[in-house]
Order: sequence, then structure tokens, then C-alpha cells
Amino acid sequence: MNAQELLARLQDTSPQGPLDRLAALVVEHELSQPLETLFPPPLLARALKAALEGWLGSDTADRELASAIDHLHEQLTQDKRTVREALPPELSKGLAELAARRYSPDRTLVLSVLDRPPVRALARGLLLNVLIEFSRKVSAPVTENRIAKGFSGLARFATEQARSSGGTLGGIASALSDEIERQVEKRARDFTESALSGIFQQLADALTDPSRASEQAEMRVALLEGVLGLPLERLGRELSRADVPGGAVVVRKSLSQWLASSNATAELEGWLTRAMERDGKRPVREVLGTLGLLDTFQKMGQEALRDRLTPIVASEPFARWLEELTR
Repeated sequence: MNAQELLARLQDTSPQGPLDRLAALVVEHELSQPLETLFPPPLLARALKAALEGWLGSDTADRELASAIDHLHEQLTQDKRTVREALPPELSKGLAELAARRYSPDRTLVLSVLDRPPVRALARGLLLNVLIEFSRKVSAPVTENRIAKGFSGLARFATEQARSSGGTLGGIASALSDEIERQVEKRARDFTESALSGIFQQLADALTDPSRASEQAEMRVALLEGVLGLPLERLGRELSRADVPGGAVVVRKSLSQWLASSNATAELEGWLTRAMERDGKRPVREVLGTLGLLDTFQKMGQEALRDRLTPIVASEPFARWLEELTR
């Protein structure tokens, strides 16, 4: 068989033809390799580091990201559907079933997330405002205060006398009212500080108590319903307020500093090695088989490789290489 006849046979793309069988042979060989041989952590770490450095060193990456965000923003703001309407019905149903499953998170974990200084400061301010506003309403003049209107006639008489007397008595009443307000505000601040820990503890109890799993599931479902009911155009407006390009600049800066460190490659390799600790020694075929993906990957791999080989064997450089090889 000369080079031309061999080339003609290699260019046969019919099912079970020479090229199809060659693609199947390559795929089978790759599937028989251990996972860590096919995807060696040192090589993956270097490749990932090189890819990140290439992106970070690009002069056009930021502009491309901004353009992509602008395009997404334009699409969302023109879409009148809700999130639920944009998702396949089966996916929305699955998310609802997932949210409704019984699950109570660990209490220590919830507290470590909730009870943080910024969250505590926000809760402190809100609680303090409520208490001070309540104290002001209680200490308001009797004629303007619905709470005080329920007091005895003696209290109303004393208040009217203080108002009508003016002079010293009126000044004393005014000063007393101011002092009471100051004392109430101080007590409110003291109470807020002591109550915050209790509030976070009770909130953690409500979110983690297994006996309240049904209520927790109802809350998750309600939150999901709120998200699914959001109009896409509103999400588009929020996207324009999020300053994604500015956030990308921060991410790029942080990544650049990390990649410039001497141990970046070693850290990447360590993460990838730990990720393969369980299955790294197993053949790829075995790993895919336990996941029910072997047949799919075999078929798709063979088709993809055959499609990639077809233009190669049909090219002039390949024909010249084959001619030289068989000469």
C-alpha cells in the first residue's frame, strides 16, 4: 500500500471506518490512564498559573469584561419576564423541592456568620433607634401622647399646672423632662448592648433548632419564591449599580499579588493534589463508570476526536508528512 492509498483510507470518515476506529483507540487509551496521569497536578498547576498570568497581563481583558457586562445589562433590562419565567419549569420545581427539604445548620456555624462586628453595629443602631423613639413617645406631652392619655386625672392635672405656671415651675418641668429623656436614652443604650447577644443567640436558635425544621424549610421556600418572582429588568438595573468592572479590578490586583508570591505554584499544586487524593490512582474509566458517565464520555470523546482528526488528515501538510514517512 502506497502513501496515496493509505491517505485515502485515513480520510474515510464512515462509521467504524479507519479514522473512526483510530479515534476510538485513542479514547480507550486515555480512559485506561489513572486520573492523576491524565491530569497531573504539577502540569495543571503550571497551566492554571500561566492562564491567570496571561489574563492579568492582558491590556484588553478589562474592556472585554465591561463590554460583556454592558451586553448582559442591556439584555436583562429589555426582558419583561421574571426569573421563574426565564428558568425551565423543571428547574424551578427542583429548586423548590430542594429548599423544602428538612435541614438545620450547625448553631456555631450560624453564629460565626451572623454575629460579626458590622452586623452587630447595624443591629445595635436599629434596636437603639426603636427604643429611643418609643421613649420619646412615652415622654411626650399628655395631650399629644395616646399612652399618657390613659393615666389618671391627677397626672393630667399636674401636667396642666406645670404648663400654666410658667416661670420656675415650668422650667423645672422642662428640665425634668429633658433629664428623663437623657436617662431613658442612656438606659436604652445600656439595654441594647446587653440585649444584642441574646438577640443573636435567639436568632441562631430559630435557624438551627431541629424541632423547627419545618419552619426553616418554609422560610427557605419563601425566600426562593421571592427570588424567582424578581423581574429580570430589575436584576439588570441592580447589575448596573454593582460596579462589576470595579470589582474585577480588585480581583485582578489580588490575584496579581498572589501569583507574584514565591509559593503560588506550590499552593495550586497542593490544592489539586488534595482534590485527587481519593480518585487520583483510579483509571478514568472506573471513575466515570461509578458516576454513570462512561458511555457518554466514550461516545462524545470519540466523536469529538474524529471531528478534530478529519481536517488534519485532509490537509496538505499531513499528506506531505505521510508521503515522506512512507518514501
